[in-house]
Amino acid sequence: MTNVRLLGEWAILLIASVLLVLVSYHQEWTHRLDATVLDFATEQRLSQPSPDIVVVEIDDRSLQEVGNWPWNRVRHAELIDQLQSYDPASIIVDVLFIEPTSPEADAELARAIAEAGNVILPHSFAPEPGTASGTVPAFPLPQLTGAAQALGHVAVLPDRDGVVRRFERQMEVGGQSFPHLAVTAAERSGVDVSALSAAPDNPIAPMHASGAFPSISASELLSRSVPPEFLQGKTVLIGATAPGLGDRYSVPDHAGRILSGVEIQANFLNAIKQQQLVYPMAAWQAALIFLAALAALFLSFWRLTPRFGLYLALGLIGGLLAFSCGLLIFGGLWLPVVSAIFGIAIAYPLWGWRRLASVSRFLEHEAYSLDEVVKGRGDPSPASGFDPIAQQVSRVRGLIGATSERLTFLRQVLATSPDPMLVFDKEGVLALMNERGQAIFEDQSGDSTLSFQDLAEANEASYDGQKQELELKDGRVYLVARSPLDPEEGSEVIALRDITGLRASEQQRREMLEFLSHDMRSPQVAIIGLAGTLGHTLGEDERRARIEMQARRTLKLTDDFVQIARLEYEGIEREDTDIGALLHEASDRAYPLAKRKNIVMETRVPVDPEFCQIDASAFSRAIDNLVDNAIKFSSNGKTVSLALRRSADDFIQVEVGDEGPGLPDERMKDTFARFGAHDTRAGPSAGLGLAFVKKVVDEHGGEIEVFSTASDGTRFVMTIPCPASLAG
Repeated sequence: MTNVRLLGEWAILLIASVLLVLVSYHQEWTHRLDATVLDFATEQRLSQPSPDIVVVEIDDRSLQEVGNWPWNRVRHAELIDQLQSYDPASIIVDVLFIEPTSPEADAELARAIAEAGNVILPHSFAPEPGTASGTVPAFPLPQLTGAAQALGHVAVLPDRDGVVRRFERQMEVGGQSFPHLAVTAAERSGVDVSALSAAPDNPIAPMHASGAFPSISASELLSRSVPPEFLQGKTVLIGATAPGLGDRYSVPDHAGRILSGVEIQANFLNAIKQQQLVYPMAAWQAALIFLAALAALFLSFWRLTPRFGLYLALGLIGGLLAFSCGLLIFGGLWLPVVSAIFGIAIAYPLWGWRRLASVSRFLEHEAYSLDEVVKGRGDPSPASGFDPIAQQVSRVRGLIGATSERLTFLRQVLATSPDPMLVFDKEGVLALMNERGQAIFEDQSGDSTLSFQDLAEANEASYDGQKQELELKDGRVYLVARSPLDPEEGSEVIALRDITGLRASEQQRREMLEFLSHDMRSPQVAIIGLAGTLGHTLGEDERRARIEMQARRTLKLTDDFVQIARLEYEGIEREDTDIGALLHEASDRAYPLAKRKNIVMETRVPVDPEFCQIDASAFSRAIDNLVDNAIKFSSNGKTVSLALRRSADDFIQVEVGDEGPGLPDERMKDTFARFGAHDTRAGPSAGLGLAFVKKVVDEHGGEIEVFSTASDGTRFVMTIPCPASLAG
């Protein structure tokens, strides 16, 4: 229920933020702040003004030398005549000649304009007679209009703050379109203005400060003191710049705050020629960008912490400002983003307040719940803090500390338990496990989504529910003891008791009983039979020989069994031993048996001795077992080899090989099994000799390999750790 309510509040805040941003954008509530960003970005877009634009200023000096304003139109005619003598590309007169003066003066001005042939005159708009809001174009006198090359309106279009930043490229009046003076002048000079004419909104022109364009005083032009190259081939604008003439307007701060009308027209024309105009972005495109920013912010409310949510909100604000400026500077598009920033700046703290209220309620509820858990009552715990939130945090912190102490105590109990212990919640999913348990299930110790059966299967362990035993793939066996924590919920604690040694002892007892009941019993039965009626059928010598053989077999079995038992319970006693000497001694001991079968003993030992820390007695017995087997299973006249070599810096290898028939398949499956498959081709066997060899190698931390084929015989290779620093 809480999540549904929270989702509803989130949706309401999102919709309200979207409406706020779109309405403020449409109504231009943030115009002044947007204008600040616009002026900063347009200043960065400015480049050097075109040197082909020259301003002829009707300034204070001109008024002093020529006379007060307005001038006789004969003076304007002289100005145009004089200017035309310099052969400019075009002449733009930013002076309105709407009212007639003397016919002679008006005719003289019309003559000068007509003879120049490249004069563009301005016109304005006036209220339409007989209407409350209608307008009509206010053209120059008809004879002047007819003499001019073209006309263009000079209506000023200030923004809401009264600052001139843009111009109305064309005005629609009475069903007719009237282009701006700067557009007309650019078109007459050969600039393609088709894109400007098709633009949906009025463009913004970056403004240069006063004096940025080359200029001369009108009095200088009339006195013919201007170098010809200064005006030749240039676009010349004539207009009033003297402060008292009233043709002055507010412009952005970087342009000096105040500019005369003719300088503003020069800036408009320069922006068109240099393609520096800035067009407002379409409203639907701006809306999409604002919605994307708000969507990112509101999604962060669900996914990010308050800290990173604040970083994202600040990043969105900075990103919108940077995007707006970059878009204007490099793309010529203006996107006013302060309304979106305004929405983000309101939405983030509102959501933060909502979450803070939710956290406050949560802290109050949790403090009451923890009081019941820790103290067994719901009375409020003492708290300190500046405000209610701080006090709630203080209470919860103290209760969490008490709970943490109890949890730490519980963990210590689990950690010090001699057995692996696992705790499962009411869903049967692992909730807690001590270090001994982690040692068993190390690959899944960090996964808290598994049941006990899942843990067993993931570790390839076999779980017997009837016996309550868990057998791992490495042979370890654990008795599983289960105890419920809460029978109603189904949570429980599982303790694992290692019974690997117990199971191994049981297996050894079974093998010992098998050994005593079969392998040790057989020779004794044979001896009894030979001593009784069965022996009467044999000669005395053969009878004694057979009794002796069975007695020796019994002694051999007993001795092998005792030696294996000694290794298991006493281990080995290491001493510095020359391995090569052991091989020579083993060869000497085997010589009598080998000589009876005409078998050649071949021993390959390095000249330099190889000393290793080993149990010399156990290792010698292991070599004797392998050599005896090799002689026993080899045919007359064959070769039995003993070899010693260093396989690496820290290991030596002892190899015993024969040219016999190889091990049978049954024996190859588990060559070193104690009481395993017996190879009786060369006489009775209990299989303890090879088991003893394997035990000796294991006790020394080594490995033994067997290679056996019917054609090449059998080779046993023992690899024993032996650091090279002990050699020689």
